[in-house]
Amino acid sequence: MSLRHAVLATLLPGPQSGYDLAKKFDQVMRGVWYARRNQMYGELAKLTEAGFAEEVAEGPRGRRTYQVTPAGRDELRRWLVDVEPDRTVRDESTLRALLVSTLDRGDALSVLAREERVLTAELEPLRAYLRELARTERPTDPQAMGLELRARMLEAMLGWIADARRRVQAT
Repeated sequence: MSLRHAVLATLLPGPQSGYDLAKKFDQVMRGVWYARRNQMYGELAKLTEAGFAEEVAEGPRGRRTYQVTPAGRDELRRWLVDVEPDRTVRDESTLRALLVSTLDRGDALSVLAREERVLTAELEPLRAYLRELARTERPTDPQAMGLELRARMLEAMLGWIADARRRVQAT
C-alpha cells in the first residue's frame, strides 16, 4: 500500500491539489514510485475517507486542495516505523544492465547511451527541485532526504554507465 504513503508524504509540506501531486509524481517521484495521474485522485478520495487527509479548499473548475490530518501523520509514522518494507525488487533497468554484456559492441553502446539519456533526463529536474527545496526547507526535510538518495542513486548509475561504456569500447 505504498502509494498511500507516498501521497501522504508528498502532502506533508502543505495543502496541494490532485493535479499538484500528480505533477510532483511525474517530475520528481517517477523514479521512486510510479503512479498514473488518475490514480492520484482515487488515492486522495481513499485517504480522505480513511481520515488521513482532508479537503481544505475548492477552487476554480472544482480544483480541490488537500492536506494531511494528524491521523495521516500517525499512519505515515506507523508505516515507516512498524512495517517492514517489501525488499523484493523487479527493476528492468538493472536487469538490462546485467544483460548488456550479451550484446555485440554496437548494440551495447546504443543501450548504454539510451539509459544515460533517460537517467540524465530524470536527474536534471530532480537536482533543480532539490535546489528549490534547499532554499525553503530544513536539511532534515524528509522529502528532500529521500529525493537526495534517489539523486545519488542516479549519479551512481550514470557512473556505472560511463565505466561500462569504457569497458565495451575497449573490447
